This record gives sequence, structure tokens and C-alpha cells, in this order.
Amino acid sequence: MEIENYSATRQLNTSNYGTERQRKLKVIILFFTSLIIFSFSAMGLFDSLSNITSQFLERSLGFTNKWSKSYGPEWFVGLNRDAAAFASYPILFVWFTIIIIYYNLRGESKRLWRFIFIVIGGGILLFITKLIFADRFPDGPIDFLKYSNYNFPSGHAMMGTIFYITLAVTISRRQHLIRTKRLTILSAISIVIIIGISRILPGFHSVSEVFAGWSLGMIWLCLCWFLESKIKQNIRSKSEFKPTS
Repeated sequence: MEIENYSATRQLNTSNYGTERQRKLKVIILFFTSLIIFSFSAMGLFDSLSNITSQFLERSLGFTNKWSKSYGPEWFVGLNRDAAAFASYPILFVWFTIIIIYYNLRGESKRLWRFIFIVIGGGILLFITKLIFADRFPDGPIDFLKYSNYNFPSGHAMMGTIFYITLAVTISRRQHLIRTKRLTILSAISIVIIIGISRILPGFHSVSEVFAGWSLGMIWLCLCWFLESKIKQNIRSKSEFKPTS
């Protein structure tokens, strides 16, 4: 009986190890793909695509008025603003606060601090990256939020990626059906794509800036996954070698 239990446990551990290796390989591929896309965006290799897109939108939609640099009529610009609001600072702050209260009520401190680390850390990374690629340093916080020289990378695209993908992964971990897991992840990805497109169509951001936001958000999420995986591995190692009384 003990031999059978040992064999079953060993098969289960082997299966889990194989699944973990496959997941790790996918994250590594995603990390380096995102890193390449961000590097191309930073080096200006997508600038020609951005210019082509801008020229197409200008010919197809025209400027909103003679004073603006946005494309399309007022209702079109407003529609894209509404879609981009999914990743606006006020909306993310409201949802962030609700999630913090929710985790506190459930007493899930580990999930709470993990979520805070990912979102706040991503925001700090965005701030640093914008300063690195800015034409000049901001005179103050308000200047940083409003001045157009801080468009690279797209903050909406990056923070939308970090927030909604993190939320979807957290929710999917409590789901048992593969179909519901896929629906949750695909829904988050769809929201992220809509946010990025809504920044490109009216001309608020270039294709290169949105690509940079998406890719840098994924780079940060992959780094967080590697860190979480390393912490879990250390915890398992300590529990395996913990002496029994």
C-alpha cells in the first residue's frame, strides 16, 4: 500500500513538474518576444508603420477641427476616449481600491500584497520609462501627466495590460473549468487590445507608443511571474527538508 501511494505521489509530482516547465517555457518566450517588440519601438523601427497609420487616419477621417491634432468627428473622438477610460487613472484607482478592500475583508494578505506589488511596481516602471524617453524633465507632477512629450510608452496601454491581465490571472486561478479560464483570459486580452486601439485611432498615441506600452506591460508581468515562481520554489524546498517531529 505504501509503495502504491509513493508511486502515485511520484507520478503526480512528475506531472506537475512537466506542466510547470511548459508554463515556464511559454513565459520565457513571451518575455523575450515582448522585450524585442519594446526594443524595436524604442529604436524607432516602428516609426514608419506609425507614420503610415497616421497618414491613413488623416486621409480617411480628417482632423476633428482646425485647432486639434485628433482624427475623426467629435463623437468618434469621444467614443475612443470612453474606451480608453478602462485604463484611465481614476478608473484604475477606483477598481484598485475596491480590490484592496475585498482582499482585506477576506483576510487574503498574500494575494493583496502581490496585487499591490504588481500594479504599483508597474506604475513606477512606467514613470521611470517615460522620464528616460522624455524630451525634457517635468516641472511638476501635473506637468508630467499632461505634457505631450511624455507619450512614450503609452500609459493607458501599459497599465491596462498590467491591471487587467493580473486581474484575469488571479480570477482564473480559482476557476476549475478550462473554458471559463480561457474566457477570463481572452476577455482581459480583448479589453487591453481595445484600450490600445482607442489610443491609436483618434491620434492620441502612435502605433509605436502603444506597442511599447503593451510590450513593457508584458515584460513586467513576466518578471513578476518569475519572481513568484522563485518564491514558491523556495517555500517548497524548505517544506520538503523541514524535519518532522
